[in-house]
Amino acid sequence: MSYVIQAVLSNPRRPECDQITIPFPIPFDQYDKTIEMLQAIDLGFSVNRDCTVDEVNSRYNVLNTLVGTLVNIDQLDYLAKRLDGFCSGEVSQFEAMAHKLELFHIKDLINLTFCCQQATVITDFSDLEQIGKSHIMTLNGGAMPMDQYQAVNGNEAALQLIDGGGGVITPYGVVYDNGMKLEPAYNGHQFPSYLYDHSLLVLEITPKRGLVEGSNPEYLYLPASKHQIERTLLRVGITTLHDAAIRIDWDELPEMVVSTPI
Repeated sequence: MSYVIQAVLSNPRRPECDQITIPFPIPFDQYDKTIEMLQAIDLGFSVNRDCTVDEVNSRYNVLNTLVGTLVNIDQLDYLAKRLDGFCSGEVSQFEAMAHKLELFHIKDLINLTFCCQQATVITDFSDLEQIGKSHIMTLNGGAMPMDQYQAVNGNEAALQLIDGGGGVITPYGVVYDNGMKLEPAYNGHQFPSYLYDHSLLVLEITPKRGLVEGSNPEYLYLPASKHQIERTLLRVGITTLHDAAIRIDWDELPEMVVSTPI
């Protein structure tokens, strides 16, 4: 499977138009073509949730809850990029918590990618020692010194977890949320910074006039296509680069380029 999500999309305002099937993440060299294909049926606007999800094909079965909802094309692309970076443990955490919380709004699913790592998911009860050690590791943010990890009494930690109740049975394992809260890292408009591919430069974009209340900076990953640049600016209310305040957020440029006077 060369995609994380493959979605069949349609225009709810123009049911006579054909459906469009799009794989996500959208390959860089296909982005502009994809946007123009959507625009041909009056879809793919930069800030609107204008696409109806008719079908989802993904190894993340829990994403079938998106069927019948409205999404923005860049929301699907960002969610797919976030999920593409998950290890097998995070996959279980995401799916189990999405099922437990009954999430179906794409904004909530994106936000879950930032906090699902706080949950403990048990998919196999045959090794209590490993269950307990993994649980303690999760409670410590997914990392801890090796000597402390080895000193954990896994059996005891696992039994305390199981006997304490609070586990919810899902198709993806028994999940314990450990007090996880779904925080709005993504506000539904501007995407948090997330370096997905081999960008050379990441620019933080804000309006020169300043951000309006409730909005966040946007991030432009270079090299970028024409439509990617335009849509990034529009998400913070900018129509031209002249109106943008730009700050380098991250770069992987050769040192001689960075140090060259402009």
